[in-house]
Amino acid sequence: MENQRVVFYEDKDFESYKVENIGVIKIKNNVFEIITDLPESSKFMRSLKTIEKDIHIEGILIINENNCLGPIEYQNYLNNVFSKSNTYEKLNHLELSNRETRTRELIILNNLIRQIVHSNKLVVNAAHGEIVTPFFGAAFAADLRLAASNAVYLLSHSSLGVHPSGALPYFLPKFIGQAKASQILFCRDKISAEEALELGIIYDILPVDKFEELAIEKVRKILGKGSNVLKGTKRLLNSNFEDLEKYLNMEECNFLRR
Repeated sequence: MENQRVVFYEDKDFESYKVENIGVIKIKNNVFEIITDLPESSKFMRSLKTIEKDIHIEGILIINENNCLGPIEYQNYLNNVFSKSNTYEKLNHLELSNRETRTRELIILNNLIRQIVHSNKLVVNAAHGEIVTPFFGAAFAADLRLAASNAVYLLSHSSLGVHPSGALPYFLPKFIGQAKASQILFCRDKISAEEALELGIIYDILPVDKFEELAIEKVRKILGKGSNVLKGTKRLLNSNFEDLEKYLNMEECNFLRR
C-alpha cells in the first residue's frame, strides 16, 4: 500500500495523501493549533480542497493519530482563551481573555464542518483514542464514522465550563433523537466505541493495530458500490442538513455565552 501513496502535503501536525481513489487527511499533533493558527489552518483547508478537486479521488478518509484530539490539548487551548484566574469551582464565571483565538477556533472548525458536509465525495471519519467534544461533533459532518477499539468520545465541555461546540447539539439529536441526545449532553462524560456502535453513530470498530490501513480498506469496499449510487445517496441524505447554516451562524454569534 505504501508504494501506491501519493503525498500532497505533510508537516508535524497533519499530512494529506491519496491511495488509489481515496484521499486521506491524517491529523498527527496539536489539533488546536491547526484550527486557531491562520497559516496552519489555511494549509489544512487547502489540503482538503486539493483532495476534493482531484477527479480521481472518490472518497475521503479523515483520521487522527492516537489521542491528538484529547483532553490535554483541549485544556491547554482553553487555558489560553479564558482567564487563568478561573478555577473549576468558578465554571459559571469564566471570562474570555483571548477573543481572537476563540473566534478563530469556532469559525475555522465550523468552516471545516461546512466543507465536509458539502463535499461531493464520500467522507468517512476514523477516530483513534480520546476525542474531545468539538471533534466528536465535527465527526458527524462525515457520511460515516469508524472508531478504533480504544476510541472514547469525551463530553469534555461540561467539566471545563464551555458549551458543546463542533455542532454536536445540532447533529446528535438528528442521529439518536432529542431525548437521548439531551441525556448524553447533560449527564454523560464519555461514550466508548462500543456504546457509540450500539447507538448507531459509528458503523464499525477496528483494532488499534494497523488502524489506518484497515480504515482505508473499509472505505475502498464502500466505494466499490459505484459513484452513481454513492453521489445520489449523499445528495439525498444531505437534505437533512439544510438548516445547518442557521445553526452554525447562531453558534458563531453567541459564542461569548459559552
